[in-house]
Amino acid sequence: MAIPEWLQGKADEDVRAALREQVDGEHDRLADGEKLAFFVELGDGPADDPAAEWDRYVRHAAQVDERVAALRSAALDRFDREVAALPPAEAADVVYGDDALWSPGFVAERRRAAQYPDEEPTAEERLAHAIDGTGPVRRHDRAGARRQAARDAADQRDYAAWREAHPHPDPAVLAAAAARVDRDRAAIERRFADDWGIDLPDGIFRYWQFQLSLGPAERRALNDLDLEPYGIMDLFDDPGRRPRDGVDVRVHGRYYRDPPEFLTFMHGGSDGLHFGLWYDDGRTCAGVTCYYNNDGGGVGLPFGTPLAAVREQIEWSQVHLDREAGDGATPAEDDVVAQRFGLRALRELLTRFETGDRPEQGAAYHDTYRPAAELFAHGDPARWETLDGGGALADGEPVVPRGHQRPYDGYEWCRTTYRQLTEEPDTLAGWTAEAEKRCAAGDPTGALALGRDLHWISQGDADRERRANALLVAAYRALGRDALAGIADAHHRHRNLPQVTVLDR
Repeated sequence: MAIPEWLQGKADEDVRAALREQVDGEHDRLADGEKLAFFVELGDGPADDPAAEWDRYVRHAAQVDERVAALRSAALDRFDREVAALPPAEAADVVYGDDALWSPGFVAERRRAAQYPDEEPTAEERLAHAIDGTGPVRRHDRAGARRQAARDAADQRDYAAWREAHPHPDPAVLAAAAARVDRDRAAIERRFADDWGIDLPDGIFRYWQFQLSLGPAERRALNDLDLEPYGIMDLFDDPGRRPRDGVDVRVHGRYYRDPPEFLTFMHGGSDGLHFGLWYDDGRTCAGVTCYYNNDGGGVGLPFGTPLAAVREQIEWSQVHLDREAGDGATPAEDDVVAQRFGLRALRELLTRFETGDRPEQGAAYHDTYRPAAELFAHGDPARWETLDGGGALADGEPVVPRGHQRPYDGYEWCRTTYRQLTEEPDTLAGWTAEAEKRCAAGDPTGALALGRDLHWISQGDADRERRANALLVAAYRALGRDALAGIADAHHRHRNLPQVTVLDR
């Protein structure tokens, strides 16, 4: 026979390799089909015990894997001995001449289709499908749904058993956490009002109460996410704690690139990931942002609460574990199961405080609660785009050409603006002078946005650090954001500290 069209134009070795890969893939197809056949043969009758059904399926799947492994080994060994050395056309002729040996998955599917044919929809069903824009649910799809339901039932049973060994947090611990927050909140609020000039949001106290409420299983799951309180949270245990001599407390937990609006409350592990409360006006929290201090990407638009940020990290981890667990055809590895159960326990506790009205998990959670399409398309009309990705809240006109801030960084604008600010000294000097002039005349927008850009890309350059600080302090003063002016000035004075932890032990 002639070489199949999909193999034409390939080198001889590539043709033989592709044929061998096809034989290997046919055995994957065989195993997948034989496993699902367990549920196909059960039909549409109700399951008395779906979890037990899953257990029987697992034993069946193990037997299938063992049998198919032997068939695969024999077929590939024979291919290597009898086919691999043949000219491509002859090799293809051999492989396509014996479906039972080389294409067992195809043969098994054809056999099952004849044995378990799909019923043709009635006239009424065809009409309903036409109206709804749907198609008939095939036997194969119903079998897949039944397998998933069986796996879910087994997960629920196994989680209940896991919970027996890893109990929910002690009610006494929950009560003590609530009492502690009620007792200490006023003192904490006074400390931050006095030293930072900010109002702490209710959400940061729910976050603290959540942290105080963690049981051993929940704390282990949170540790697995590499999430831990940091920055301003270090003062919640002791609101009177002071910084080292000569250091301004407002720079505690303040990383080199942190915009003045950003107040760190949580560390996220790798590459300097940290989360901060965002204060556009220097007084009221507008939401939460985060970024990787040691990697690319900006802080993003402020959104949600501290616990909503934790929930997002839980669901990103769920996405990863769902991939690890596979498509439901085989049991997940023990370590993946343990991580999934720990994550579930953590979610259960968190939703007692926030996001309890959001039942979605994993990818479905992020698809459901992502920013509005309008924000992606046109940006936030109240915020001018900045290199740090947080946007500058001001209602005047910027000096540097820029649009409104979207939830992501505008790559071309960022690249062009970065180059102009770092490689074109005359452009930088002209923009700085114009921003200062407009600020003095009553429009600080240009100074705010340019100052934020330069702060973000200072990169240890003393001139950019100086320009950023002068512009920011002037803009914040003009906008009546004195708290931010103080934070910016404190950061400028201490920007080269070797570490961001400045509190006395």
